[in-house]
Amino acid sequence: MKKISIIVAGLFILAACNNEEKKEAGTKVKYNDRSIEGLKGEVTAIEETPYKTDSTGKPGEMDSCCIDRWEYDANGNFITSTSKDSKGTLKEESVAARYDDGLWKSQKTTKDGKVSSTFETQVDDKGQYVGGQLFDSTGKLEYNYKGLTQNEFGQVMGWKQFDKDSVFRQEGESKYDKNLLIDFTMKDSTGKVKSSSSYKYNDKGEQTEVSNTTVTKDSTTTKVTKYTYEAHDEQGNWTQRTTWDDKGKATRVAKRTYTYSKKEEEKK
Repeated sequence: MKKISIIVAGLFILAACNNEEKKEAGTKVKYNDRSIEGLKGEVTAIEETPYKTDSTGKPGEMDSCCIDRWEYDANGNFITSTSKDSKGTLKEESVAARYDDGLWKSQKTTKDGKVSSTFETQVDDKGQYVGGQLFDSTGKLEYNYKGLTQNEFGQVMGWKQFDKDSVFRQEGESKYDKNLLIDFTMKDSTGKVKSSSSYKYNDKGEQTEVSNTTVTKDSTTTKVTKYTYEAHDEQGNWTQRTTWDDKGKATRVAKRTYTYSKKEEEKK
């Protein structure tokens, strides 16, 4: 799911590309998530179901948790997500709000029916991110994010995290190839690297590899995860993806179904 933790880790990786779409009120939406996620057509919802794999890497029984669903507004921006177990019980839900140009404004996440966290952003008079705040389940401030830098696609390239007492804790830096994230690095308050990640993609812009490195006082560990895509729908969006560990073993199969706008359906 597109959780608060994802926003904090990559800080607005989901804030999207500069394809402009008109709102009903006449204002232009500069940023939209459908573009940055490489979705084809006017997708209004995605539902993803996880499956366990058998010894040959083929999908077996459905994993008990969780079926994830993401919904998009008319401008192509993510607005809500839900995560349900195999029995249909809602485990987690996130609701996002947007600024007029499509940039991320806030997101509230609930777990098992209770608010777990809220994230809010601030922009300047030029519509650029300048800060963010993470609040806990009681509404108390946990962290402030400052020193944000932003690329032409509305993606945050750097930020610094401070605790509620304004003590500098850590910072993050992202590098992109156009709108595709290729590197992300986390450093502690002394400037030492805590973790780093690198990403690879195929010619369709689908992620094919993630390399995560964690640095501790005593060791450095790197884990590589790879993805293959076995099926796509008529629009070209993937409908089955297999996850492989660094030993070449299939660990998970995800299947997706897409809902398209009425306008898109009429084209078929």
